[in-house]
Amino acid sequence: MRNGTEAVRLAIIGGGVAGLSSAYYLLQQARIGDRPLHIDIYERKSTLGGNADTVVVDLGNYVDGKGLPHPYVRWADLGVNDVNLATYVKLKAIMEQIGYLEHMKPLQDTTSYFNRSGSLALTDDEALRDGVTNPVFNLADADGGRLAPLISVVHRAALNLLSTITPVYTVAHFFNACVATPGPMLGKAAAQLKIEIDWDDPQLSERVAKVRDDIYYPRIAAMYFTDERGPGVLPLQSPFQYYQLQEGAGAQAQNPDRRYFDHGAQKWLEALSDWLKQQSNEQVSIAIHTDAHMRVQVQRGRVALLGQTIAPADYDFCVLSTHADDTVELLNFDGDMEQWGMKIRAVLTQVTYTRSYAVCHTYTGQLPRNRDIWRTYNVLQRETGDKSFPYRMSYVENLHQNDPLNPQYSRFGLPLFLISLVKSLDEIPAETMLDRVNSTQRVDPAMLAALPRATQRQLHGEALHTGYRGSHDVAHPKLAHKAWTMFKHNVLNAECIAAQEQMAGYNKATGAEIAAGMRPDCALLFGGGWTLGAGLQEQCLQQSELIAGWILPALRGTPIPATRPDQAECATAA
Repeated sequence: MRNGTEAVRLAIIGGGVAGLSSAYYLLQQARIGDRPLHIDIYERKSTLGGNADTVVVDLGNYVDGKGLPHPYVRWADLGVNDVNLATYVKLKAIMEQIGYLEHMKPLQDTTSYFNRSGSLALTDDEALRDGVTNPVFNLADADGGRLAPLISVVHRAALNLLSTITPVYTVAHFFNACVATPGPMLGKAAAQLKIEIDWDDPQLSERVAKVRDDIYYPRIAAMYFTDERGPGVLPLQSPFQYYQLQEGAGAQAQNPDRRYFDHGAQKWLEALSDWLKQQSNEQVSIAIHTDAHMRVQVQRGRVALLGQTIAPADYDFCVLSTHADDTVELLNFDGDMEQWGMKIRAVLTQVTYTRSYAVCHTYTGQLPRNRDIWRTYNVLQRETGDKSFPYRMSYVENLHQNDPLNPQYSRFGLPLFLISLVKSLDEIPAETMLDRVNSTQRVDPAMLAALPRATQRQLHGEALHTGYRGSHDVAHPKLAHKAWTMFKHNVLNAECIAAQEQMAGYNKATGAEIAAGMRPDCALLFGGGWTLGAGLQEQCLQQSELIAGWILPALRGTPIPATRPDQAECATAA
C-alpha cells in the first residue's frame, strides 16, 4: 500500500450473496474510517447470484368465466428459494435498509415424507395455514400421537449437543445411541420440553428408529450435506446447525418466519447490487463487472487480476467469495509465494462437492402416489437398491409460492408445476420438463416488470450464462431450452469443517497483521458459502461482516509499510 491518504484497492471475486455482502459490510466500515476505498466486484457469469437462477415457464391457458383464454405463465427459482426471517437477522436488517423486505412473502411451510411403495405417507402440517390436513396422514396423529412429540425430543437432544461435540461425533453415533438407550440420551430434552415419554415402553426403541429412518435420514439426504455415503457418516453438527438457523431453535422453533423471494431470488441480489452502486462516491467507489473471466495472480503483499475480458489491475487485497473448487482454479502464485499457494490449496482441496440438478417439470413420478399428501416439500425416502443419496426432494411450486394467498394464480383445475432436486436429468422424462420462456409475448406486463433483470433479459431472447449450468448444456444439447440448472454444494463432512476452521485461522491471522500495521505477505481473504457452516445466506453475511472487520484497520488511514518489519511468517492455514 502506498500511504494513509490513497485509496485502498480491493477486488472481490464472486457476485453472489457472499461477494455483494462483503462489499456491503466494507462500505459500512469505510464510512467510519477516513481512508478512501475502491471495490471492484467480478462475476464470471452473465448474471449475479451463485446458486440463484430465476426462470419463467408457460403452463398453457386458463379459461375465464366468459370463456376467454388467458396465458398461465409462472416464474420459479431453480436454486436458492427461501429463508427464515426469524433467524436470518443480518439478512433481514440489510433488506430493511435497502427497502427490499416487503418483497419477502410467506410460503406454505409443510412437508410430506413418503416412499414409492406407499408404505410411508406422513405430512408435517404444523405450520399449515391455508389448506386441509388429513388426520390419516398427519404426523401429529401418527402412532397414536406418540411420534411427533418424540421427534421434538430427539431434535432438542441433538441441538443440546452442538456446543460440546466435535466433528468426529456423527449422525449415526447420535441416532444409534438414541435407539439403544433412549432414556439417557433423550431424558434431559424431554424434561426441557415438558413432554412425557414412557421410558419403559417396549416399543420406544423401535419408535426412535422410525424417527431416524423415516424422518431424519430422508430429510438429511434430501439436502446438500452428504455424498453417496449417506447421512450417517456426517458430523451431527452439519444438519442440526442448519436446522437451527433455517428452521429456528429454542423459542423461535415455534414461530419460524419462512419466506420466499417474490418474483425470484435474483431480484434481491440485484436490489443489493443497485443499492451498492447508488452508495458509490468519492470515499467509497464500487464497480460490478459481469462476464468477467479472470485469473488471480498472488504476489508478495499485493494481488493482480488478469484476464481476456477484464483490464489488468492491481489490488491491495482480494476477497475470494467463490466456492473452494472454483477458487483453486482461479489462483496463481508468484515463485516466491508458492509456499503460500501450497498451504492454501491444501485447505481448499479438502472440500468436496456434490453436483445435482434442479428441474422444473410436471412429472408426478417424483411425488407421492397419493395426491392428498402432496405438500410444499416432498421428501423421498431412500429404498433398498438406490444408488444415490444426495438431493431427494420435490417442491410443489404452487404451494411454495403460496397460491392461496395469490388469487391470480390459485385457479382450480390448472396444472401444478414442480421443481425436483435430482442426481441425474434422466430421472425426469424430457417431455414433462418445462421450457424456459424466452419471449415476452405471453407474459403479463406487470409480471415482466416485477421479474429480475436477468430473467427479463432471457425473456428478450438473450442467451445468458446463469447459475452453475455453464458447460452442462454441451452434455445435454437436446435439453438446452428446458428449465433446469446444475446445483452444486460442498459436502459438509468432517474434512470440510476442518477446512473451514483452518481457513478461519488464516483469515484471522491476516487480519491480525493488518491490525498490527503490517502488510500481509498473502493479501487474500476467503469468504463464500463453503467457509462457514452450511453456507446459508445468513452465514455468508456473517462471514462477510468478519472479512470487513479484518480489513477495517487498513481503512482507518493507518499507513502500512511497503515491506514487513519482520520476516516471521504469520499463522498459516495448514
